[in-house]
Amino acid sequence: MPTRIEIHPAIGIARLGPSEEFFVAPEPGLPPPDRYRDAGGRLKRQAARFRLFECERDDAGILTTARELGPETGEITWTVHLVNRKGAAPNFAKPSGGRRNQATGNDEQDGALIIDPGPRSVSGRSAPPAPFDTGSFKETVVPLGDIRTDSFGRLLVCGGHGESDSVPPQPNPERPIQGFADSDGWFDDTADGPVEATIRFASGDMVTAEPAWVIVGPADFAPEIKNLVTLYDVAFDVAVREGQRSMPATPSFVRDIQPILQRAVDYQWVNRFANGGHSGSRPGNFASDWSALANPANPPAEAQFLLDRLRDSTQSPIPPPVESHARRWMPRLHDEHNDARVLPVTSVQYTMLLQWAAGNFTGDLQNPPPPPDLLPDALDRAALESCSGGAFFPGIEVGQVMKDPGTYEEPFRIARTMRPGQLTAGNALPWQADFHACTWEMQGFIGWWPAQRPDHVRPENAATTMVDWARGISGVQDGTDRDMVDGWHRLGIVRSRANASGTMLLETERDPTL
Repeated sequence: MPTRIEIHPAIGIARLGPSEEFFVAPEPGLPPPDRYRDAGGRLKRQAARFRLFECERDDAGILTTARELGPETGEITWTVHLVNRKGAAPNFAKPSGGRRNQATGNDEQDGALIIDPGPRSVSGRSAPPAPFDTGSFKETVVPLGDIRTDSFGRLLVCGGHGESDSVPPQPNPERPIQGFADSDGWFDDTADGPVEATIRFASGDMVTAEPAWVIVGPADFAPEIKNLVTLYDVAFDVAVREGQRSMPATPSFVRDIQPILQRAVDYQWVNRFANGGHSGSRPGNFASDWSALANPANPPAEAQFLLDRLRDSTQSPIPPPVESHARRWMPRLHDEHNDARVLPVTSVQYTMLLQWAAGNFTGDLQNPPPPPDLLPDALDRAALESCSGGAFFPGIEVGQVMKDPGTYEEPFRIARTMRPGQLTAGNALPWQADFHACTWEMQGFIGWWPAQRPDHVRPENAATTMVDWARGISGVQDGTDRDMVDGWHRLGIVRSRANASGTMLLETERDPTL
């Protein structure tokens, strides 16, 4: 495969926040910010950072060499086009179907419902912000963020400030929040769109890089906890099904098995019922003895115990709802049909765990393998591993569109045929309504996305007790309640804290007045 210039991460993730300040999204080797709030207590935005690389790949698409390019190499111009098209998207949850706001599906006719400020460009080092501030919803201007460059000439994309409202503004009895997904007359400032770059060399030659994409989603309130199924798992599963990537013939325990188990264990910090199954001396606390789980000569009994309770995405027949069946299906998270059946792991994940249970894996706990990816592809992985891979009902950052092979031009890179705003269009409008509704459900003891939106937490100043994360926000009352719309950014962030008992993941930086 010839050398080409690529933008990475191929899909970058920015997140909303009311502060003008920001921190950079997860990258390999980049520590988390000291604080997620500014000096005034406002939640910072997460900026997606993009870089330019000269890459060589083998015939299988695997990266063999990479060199980062900067302003010293040539004049780089970055162009980004952020759009929010939720207001004209198909209804997600209304039985009547149709589109939100009686849209037609024709962009020209639906222009008043699509927030499209047009593309913005920046170049050079430390370029000042170029704001996306001219798009509107029904003649109400809705800023979608800005782009700028850092001191190395890398692109930084910052999203909006988390503003959601109706037109005319609430309180307005004619425009209540209409359920968790489809509120006509409402807007929010999530968005997505392509990231492009050109580089003009000293010779005068100009090259256009392989484009990337940026998604602007809600804040992640448990950034150190990964979802059992991440967006990277979903995209990699698509690539394997399409014959564009391969699973290892022999899984590595450290690289392929341990991360899945660790994610299950980490749910103990964001859900009190997971705490009951995955902490202390309980069978689900896999982290209590990694060495026993990592010995292929003596496959652990826990492996088959776990497999008997996991749902494979290709499983047929579909298992019954959790409350009607004695087996303790895991994870206790909804699938994307809201039918009380548990979220399946991807086919790739399930196959890896089957190999583990059969003893067909490399027990490399004491001799970990090198990182699987060179930096450009590692940036792709880090960005997508910070996102939810389900349930897509409709989703947090993105939805079911990410399971469609037609969404991708190649592994992890969005097809040029996708329109700006298309990846987030199907998500809830406003996003806070779904974020509010998708909490732990006592019927069936099943939840949604605790690794992004915690259910229960241990406050930093009272770490022995788990409390509701969304305390202070009134209960879900469709049609009247907008507490989450107004107060989402005041909620606490779960992050690691060291104390006499070891490292714990505790709720921090919660607005004390909430």
